[in-house]
Amino acid sequence: MITVQEAFDRFLYDKSSYCAAATLKKYTGDIKLFFSFLERRTGKAVTVLAFPEWNIYQEYIIYLRSINMRTVTIHSYCRSIKSFLRWAYECDYCPDYLKGVKLPKNDAMIKVPLYADEVQRIDACMDMNTLLGRRNYCIVHLMLDCGLRTQEVVHLRCEDVNAKRNLMQIKDSKGNKSRMTLIPDFLLDALAAYSSGTGIVTGFLFRDARTGEPITGNAVKMLFQNLKTVAAVPRLHAHLLRHTFATSYLIGGGNLEFLRVFMGHSDYAVTQKYSQLAAEMKMLGADIYRLDSIFFTRGY
Repeated sequence: MITVQEAFDRFLYDKSSYCAAATLKKYTGDIKLFFSFLERRTGKAVTVLAFPEWNIYQEYIIYLRSINMRTVTIHSYCRSIKSFLRWAYECDYCPDYLKGVKLPKNDAMIKVPLYADEVQRIDACMDMNTLLGRRNYCIVHLMLDCGLRTQEVVHLRCEDVNAKRNLMQIKDSKGNKSRMTLIPDFLLDALAAYSSGTGIVTGFLFRDARTGEPITGNAVKMLFQNLKTVAAVPRLHAHLLRHTFATSYLIGGGNLEFLRVFMGHSDYAVTQKYSQLAAEMKMLGADIYRLDSIFFTRGY
């Protein structure tokens, strides 16, 4: 009979053929707390513990709630556990622990999208007469106006942008998936202005202004830490731009399936989470940052 640890090792091996390194790292980190719970609950190490008959998933949720963990954090941990237990069940290693078990309602705070005047303040922080300012402007608006993730911006190459057709290819993104998305004219102009200053026509698009080496995710993180203070938008962080893109797209009349493709979501339920917020913002007439019209004239 397979042990819990052996099953998880096989799970990671299976996932390693198509999951990104960051995803595997999250699985490993999240499972540590789960394994610690199992070992305390059973008195056995997971290296010798077989899958029990009692519902380890449901009891784990009850345990997390008993230590006053926020439900948004419980949801985050349990995504990894669910993935592992679903895989183990499909391999006939364990019972269907997930059947009929519900997570507590999410208590996450509403992530208010960026307002138009806030984006104006952010843009005003970047000196477009400098190469660094033009680079940072392009990074911000690729995330805000095209919905890119941080790592997608970092890995973007000159060859991925088709200016003639207003298209951009996102390669080997989360889950090793690729997709196509639209890119507005104003952003193409900004990218051209940045590229003319670097002289770079092939390879990674965004480089460190001093070393010329490709930027890292940490460089993007530091950019937003600085913008948060200088632009006086305390809730600003990189993912909020992607969140704003999704909400603004739905407010503008875009449909969920198109948004799912633009965002690179494999799970439709993830995309649906933006629907209620978009409806609320539209009903209230909130001055949310508006996307370029290209997203509402192509494909309709």
